[in-house]
This record gives sequence, structure tokens and C-alpha cells, in this order.
Amino acid sequence: MASKSFSLSVILVIAVCLQQTVSPLPFETEKRQAGVPAYVLSYAPKVWLQSQDPYLPSDIGAQLAHTKPEVNFNVVTGAPNPLTLNNLASLNTLGGTNVYLTSVDDITKNPSWLNGVKPDGNGKTNGATSCTVVVNDHGSGNVDAYYFYFYAFDQGNTVLGQEIGDHVGDWEHNMIRFKNGVPQSMWYSQHSYGEAFTYSCVEKQGLRPVTYSAKGTHANYATTGTHDHTIPGLNLPAGPIEDHCDQGTLWDPVASAYFYSYNAASNTFQAYDGTSPTDWLQYLGRWGDQQYPDSDKRQKKVFGIAATAKYTSGPTGPEDKSLNRSDVCLPKDNTPCINDSRKMAETRNDIEDLRQRKKSVGTVELQGPGGQTRTVNLEELTDADAELAAKFGYKPVFKREFGYLSTFSFAVSISGLFSTVATTFSYPLYAGGASSAVWCWLISGAGCMCIACSVAELVSAYPTCGGLYYTVSRLAPRNWVPSISWITGWLNLLGQIAGLASSEYGAAQLLLAAATMGSDFTYFPTTGTIIGVMAALTVLTGLVNSLSTYWMEKMTKTYVIFHIVILVTCSIALLAKCDNRHDATYVFTDVDSTSGWRPTGFAWLFGFLSVSWTMTDYDATAHITEEISNPEVKAPWAISMAMLFTYLAGFLFNIVLCFVMGNTADILDSPIEQPVAQIFYNVLGKGGGIFYTVCAFFIIKFVAFTAMQSLARTVFAFSRDRLVPLSNIWVKINPMTQTPLFAVWISVCCAIAINLIGLGSYAAIAGVFNVTAIALDWSYCIPIVCKLAFGQFEPGPWNLGKFSVIVNVYACVWTLFVTIIFILPTVRPVAAETMNYAIAFLGGILIFAALFWYVSGKKSYTGPLIEAQVDENESGDIKNGSGSSGEFQRDDKKAGEFMA
Repeated sequence: MASKSFSLSVILVIAVCLQQTVSPLPFETEKRQAGVPAYVLSYAPKVWLQSQDPYLPSDIGAQLAHTKPEVNFNVVTGAPNPLTLNNLASLNTLGGTNVYLTSVDDITKNPSWLNGVKPDGNGKTNGATSCTVVVNDHGSGNVDAYYFYFYAFDQGNTVLGQEIGDHVGDWEHNMIRFKNGVPQSMWYSQHSYGEAFTYSCVEKQGLRPVTYSAKGTHANYATTGTHDHTIPGLNLPAGPIEDHCDQGTLWDPVASAYFYSYNAASNTFQAYDGTSPTDWLQYLGRWGDQQYPDSDKRQKKVFGIAATAKYTSGPTGPEDKSLNRSDVCLPKDNTPCINDSRKMAETRNDIEDLRQRKKSVGTVELQGPGGQTRTVNLEELTDADAELAAKFGYKPVFKREFGYLSTFSFAVSISGLFSTVATTFSYPLYAGGASSAVWCWLISGAGCMCIACSVAELVSAYPTCGGLYYTVSRLAPRNWVPSISWITGWLNLLGQIAGLASSEYGAAQLLLAAATMGSDFTYFPTTGTIIGVMAALTVLTGLVNSLSTYWMEKMTKTYVIFHIVILVTCSIALLAKCDNRHDATYVFTDVDSTSGWRPTGFAWLFGFLSVSWTMTDYDATAHITEEISNPEVKAPWAISMAMLFTYLAGFLFNIVLCFVMGNTADILDSPIEQPVAQIFYNVLGKGGGIFYTVCAFFIIKFVAFTAMQSLARTVFAFSRDRLVPLSNIWVKINPMTQTPLFAVWISVCCAIAINLIGLGSYAAIAGVFNVTAIALDWSYCIPIVCKLAFGQFEPGPWNLGKFSVIVNVYACVWTLFVTIIFILPTVRPVAAETMNYAIAFLGGILIFAALFWYVSGKKSYTGPLIEAQVDENESGDIKNGSGSSGEFQRDDKKAGEFMA
């Protein structure tokens, strides 16, 4: 009899365990779903598991059969045995958050239970309850539904040949926020954080949204493909730490799930079926092993860095996932949701809906600057062009030829590091000697990087060829838009014209310096000769920019390779051939100001001009966004990476020049008036000097080519918005080249005209260099200030995350600081030939802009125009019109806000 009782007890224990570990039969699944709000099931996400992921969804209860509770690597005494979903929370009194459900097997042997269960043809994980749905009803029709997905193992990413971040147990989740049963927004968990989208923009199968689970890590993404997560909160197009998603196996999580309601006031859970276990949801500890110490032979780290540990601690469970959050995103130091409301993604989805809608013609009416209208079929446009038309209201007129390499090359070419340093190296030498050249680059470059990243963030959000000028219409209150955008536009136009003019003047100087070297210093050009060569070179630039975008892209793509090769080989040659190099003490500490300013420390600051002139025109890439495929990602990536390259390579190149430059006074008194060209000649001889000076000439011509392309697109964009006089002329597109030829040639004329001032005074030309940095940087900072002040910014896919405000503020403060320096004369005593005429150029253009505003602009200019509007009514038809928003007329609120 005792034997029978024992056998019966064993059978009961086994039955209890099986109840917690085996997925329900179909009729049991239906029972569990009874009472769950219908919309929670109708809109439940489906998950695409990555095709090569070895670690699939796992049974929640089965995890307990393969683990034991430990605290500090010691088994918890007094823990219930067996451990089940009905008694798991009892561990809270035996260690609380310090309890780890530790694998009883050596996970390096990859025991089979870690691999989970592959969903069947219907998407169900047979034999495994691998999902938990928690519903939090906030009242007034506001409901959050959390869909938790469980995996027995998380395989981290591979960095430098080693996996990092592997751990037992993995909880991921989506959350959908409903208003009166209608989904509003959706959260995707990713590693330590995630991102949210308006529901209308996410991919769906019928009503149900689709989630892409990354290989190994199971991070949830709204789109397939590769996703960088190297820097938390900063979405780069590529990086060393990436997640990979594809359409492998489709999983329907709610086909095998537990369903609960959550009471936030009492922090309690109730099963909808009244029988599913609830105790485990209160468990506070970890669902996997504690991170192995360095002494454990299984643990590995890259170069001993703690953040690169192969094995890390397991995760906490659903209880720790902020189930009563006010925002759709997880709380994180008051950081706003990343991509909280993705208007661009939403627009793409709306466009795709239009294309698929059978009873709609899918057209948009576009109005040209002369009042003429044209109907465009969205089906005939690329995604980027359709987005331009639908979101920003602009007619797509350029061919999108630029890819990653050509866009990056374009962004690098606008700085022209090798040649721009050659033409501006005298500024830091006059200001403070070698130390000014080196340290001013490092200090000023950091400020320029902040401006560049701030600009890149805005370009990602608003990718039109109007650049930063256009962003004012989205960042400032409507009543302020005309005046702010007018000032921003004219400052940007002045800066670009001055930048092109100074580049062409510098190109003429470098070419003639090479000619002087070739004549053994028997030929010296006059000012008239320099101006004449400059004019011819500017016309050449105009001819090149009269070609189609196709040829411009081909030429630009090769530039970055040529530039880097020249920069590296020249640096090596200078260091190898120089017999009398300065020592490091001289290079990094010598202060020798010949500017006449006192104290010397103040004079030293004029060295900032070289780097500010080199690292500027950040938004040049923005002005060709309508010629770039996927511009909201490629353009900001190119801007930030190109400026980072310029910053670091420029710092090193300045150090090289200071080591080999010889006597400062000698190169400043060079008869060719080009200190760097003189250094090439002194160190490398006649042949080497001519070769690298000519290379500098070619590189600065590439600067001029790209600057002209950017300027012409700016003139086109401003004419499209009626900002400049005779706009109906400059906005015309040549049907053969598909480029704005009139805008190109008015740019040629303006650059030549401004350089004619050099016939009267070289000091005036120096003022052109100065005003370039001032005007351009202020045209960037005005939109940045609007972003900070008015709170209307909606980030694009490339953004700075929680660092955005800090970087933006520093960019503006730095610009104000250097502006004071750049308007001052660089030499004292001040005379007509040493005056800094930058303030005159700046004042002149602002006075002209003000007069033009009162004569014409104030009456007719209302800010950047929105030429098209697409409206969708309830029947699904498309309605054409014109207005100021240029967006689909929806009332989607930001993700994370309750719908009032």
C-alpha cells in the first residue's frame, strides 16, 4: 500500500511539472484566450525569425526544469523543489533580485534545450508556451498590450572574432498602445532599449504588424536587413556591432501563449482563463546565469575590456519591463522616444498603400513656380521621389544617381583637406606658430564636429535640396517661418558663394605657384593674372557642372580615393625626405605670433580660421539629397563620417607640416605666397614640389566642382521658394542634362564677380575666406536654435539620441565664440591693406536681403513653399490640393502619447 501511495505521489508531481512545461492543446489555447479583448488578438504581432538563428522560441516553464536558483554562484537553500511557474516568486524572499536561474548543464556544450522549438507551418510552437500577453487597461479607452517572447538562450554579436553578450534566458517584447480598440503606436525592444513607431507606418500582414527578430540576439526590428547598434541611441547605416534580420520562419506567438490582465495599482496579474499560473510573473530575479567571473575558464574578454565579456548575466522577466509606462517607450533618463513618430516611414507606407489601392489612381498634383500644374503618378516614382512629393510637396526633378561611396566622396571633397590646409596654413602660423596650427585644429575641430553632427541630424529628418534653410519651416512656429527662413537662406547663399569664390581663387594661386616653381622662381604672376586664371577656372567649373548628374556621380566617386592616396603619400614623403625636422617640443609648444595682437594668447586664437574654413559647408551634401538614393540615411552618414575623417586626418597632416616646415619666417615670406607649396619645394625638391602643388590644385578643383553643384542646387531650391530675384529663370531644368543650368551659370557669374574685388585689394579676398565660415555656420545654427527652442523636431533615422541637445548647444556656443574672432582684423596695426573685410561682406549681403525683403519678400514670401498636398478621405480616394503642410492629412499623434 505504501508503495502504491509513493508511486501515486510521483505521478502527481510529474503531472504538475508537465502542466507547467507543455504547451496547451488547441482547445486549451482557445480557453486561455477567452475574455482577452478581441483587438489584442486581432492586432497581435507576428514574428519573422532569422533563417540561420539556432536559438528559437522556448517554453517558459521548461526553463525551470533545466536551471537551479543561485545567489553569488551558490545554490539557494530552502528553494522549492521542483521549481514551477506556480512557486517561482517564492525565491523573492530567498535572494530577491540577486537570484539567478543557473543552467544545470555546461552551456558551452550547447545542450539541446537551449535551441528551443521551431514553429510549424501555422506559426505555432508545438509543445512550448513561448509567449506571454499582458494587458494593462489605463481607462478611458487607453489600453497597452505587451507581447513577451521567451528564448532559452541569447547569442550575442561577434566583435573582433569573438561573441560578446551571450547569456541564458532572453525576454523580448512588443507593446501596442490602443485607443478605443484602435492601435496607435508600437514599441520594439532592442538590447537595453528599443524604438517606437506610429502603427500606421509599420509593416503588416492584414491587420497584424510584423516584427523581425535578429539572429541570436532576438532584438526586435520593424524592418528586415542589417541594423547597427554600436552606439546606443544612434542609428548608423553600418558599424562593427550589427543585428541581422530576414524572413526565415514566421512565428505566431499568440498561438501558444499565456494571457493576463495587469492591475497597476496593486501590481498584480490575473489570468484571463482563471487557471494559468500567475505566481511566476512576480519573480524579481534573473532568468539565466550570473555573469561568469574572469577566473572562470569559459569567460573571455577582448583585450580584457569588461564590456566585451563573452558571457553576461541573464535578463529580468516581464515584471521589470515598466508595465505601467506613460510613454510608449521604456523610461530612460527622460530621453524622448527614438524615432517616436516616424513620419518618413509613415509616408513610405502611405505611398505603398496608395500604390496598392485598386480604386485609386495614385496621383499627386504638383504646382510649379510659374503657377503651372502637373499630375504625377506615384507608381512611376522611386520611393525617395514619391516621398519627396508626398511629404515635402516638392516635384522630384533630379535623377538619384548618388550611392554610399559617391555621397561620402562628395562630402569629403567639399572640405578638400589637402588643398584647403595648403591655402590657409598661413593663418595659424601668423597667429601663434606651430602650436597654433596643431592645437587650434584639435580644439576648433571638436566644435566643427558638433556643428556637423547637428546638421546631419537635421538633414536626416528633412532631406531636400533646400538644406538647412528648408528645416526652418518644420522647426519654427508658422508666423516666424518667413523672417527666419529668409535670413537663414541669404546667409547660406552668401556663405556658399564666398566659399566657391575663395576656392577658385585658391586654385588659381596653387596653379600659378606650380608655374613659378617650374620657372625656377623667375616668373611671378601679377594680381591681374591670378584674377584672370581664377575666372577661367570658374568657367571650367561651370562647364563640368553643366553635365548630367550621371557624369557628376562618376567623377565624384573616384575623388576620395585620389585624395587619401595623395594625403598619405605626401605625408610619408615629407617625413622621409626632411633632414632637419623640428622636435616634438617645438611642434606642440612653440608660440610665435607675428600678427601684432597682444596678448599673444589672444592672437593664437586666429589659428581657428584654417580649420573652420576647411571643416565647413557641412550641408553641401544636403543640397544634393534629391540626387541621392535613400537620402535620409546616406546623406547624414556621409556628412558625419566625412567630417570625422577631415578632423582626424587634418590634425595629423598639420603635425606633419609643423615637423618639416623649417623656419616659420622663411616660408611666410615665400615669393609664391603659398607656405605649404614652399614646404613641398624645400623638402621634396623641384619635381616633388610641383607634383604635390599640382595635386593640391586638382583637389581644390574638386572642392570647386562640388561647391558649385551644391550652390546651383541651393539657387534652384531658393528659386523654387521665390527667395531670390528672377526665380522663374533659375528654377528651370535643362531637359537634356536634367540639371538647373541657369542656376549653375548665375553661380559662375557671382563667384567671378566677388573675386574681382581682388583687383583692388588682397585683404578683401582674405575677407572672403573669413565670411565663408561665418555665414555658413550661422545659417546652420539658426535652424539648430529653432530645434532647441520650439520643440517641433521629429528625428529621422540618423539621429544623436540623448546626446542631441548637448551637441546642439555646444555647436551654437562655439559658433558665437569663433564669429567674434573671425570678424576681427588678423594683423595689427590695422590699415586698409590689413583690414578684415568679412564684416563688410556680411553687412552688405544682409542689407541687400533686408531691402529685398521690404521691397518684395514681405509682401509675397511665406517661407519654403509646399507645392503639393495629398489628402486621403475615408473612402480611400486621393484628393489634390495645396497648402502648408504637404503631408498626408492624418491625425496620428506622436507614439507614446495617449489619444485624448
